[in-house]
Amino acid sequence: MLKNAINKKTDNIISFIKTQEQDILIPLKKSAERVVTIQRNIVDHFNEHIIRFNDEQKAAFQTQLNQIAKIIEYLQTIDRLQYDKTALKDRFSFILESYIRAREQMGVMTKQNEKEALIQQVREQLKSL
Repeated sequence: MLKNAINKKTDNIISFIKTQEQDILIPLKKSAERVVTIQRNIVDHFNEHIIRFNDEQKAAFQTQLNQIAKIIEYLQTIDRLQYDKTALKDRFSFILESYIRAREQMGVMTKQNEKEALIQQVREQLKSL
């Protein structure tokens, strides 16, 4: 009788566990498997599309940086050339003004050798520009 009572209680406990397994654990396991599958799909989609897009954006950004660096270099060259052009104009203007002043100081009686020397000096200054 005690043995039957223990067996009956054991059977009730096993029956209760099986019922809980059928009602709670198996649906919970299936839901967890579905969640894992969905998350795996999300990760695969992320890896396939988003990471590839990010790599493309990184490459485009690097290309833009290279182009901007070239533009900066080009602008610096233009600035330097503009400065050189201005300096050249200033030096030429100085040579011309010096020539004009020297020519005005010469009179009618100035020797041809002095005029030739002035012209030669101005030509040498222009060559050194």
